[in-house]
Amino acid sequence: MMGAFIGALGLSIWKVYAFFPNKRLSDDDTTPESVELLERIMVESYRKGISHSELYEAMLAHPDFDPKHFWRFNENRLRHLIDHYRFKDPNFCL
Repeated sequence: MMGAFIGALGLSIWKVYAFFPNKRLSDDDTTPESVELLERIMVESYRKGISHSELYEAMLAHPDFDPKHFWRFNENRLRHLIDHYRFKDPNFCL
């Protein structure tokens, strides 16, 4: 009985371990490097008096923006990126 319990526990632990991702995906845009690249693109695309949607379109048109890597990037993600960047540069206003 104890052997069956230990076996079932081991199998359960292995299944949980196999369920969680073990390696980084190639299109993961939440890594620090990807966030830094998006912030750089955002700062380079920023012009005074620009709206969120205009900044979003300018970022999509930026030559360093890779649509295959940042395929989940949308205006809501841009708002989160702006909030994240304001911790680094509180004077950045949009």
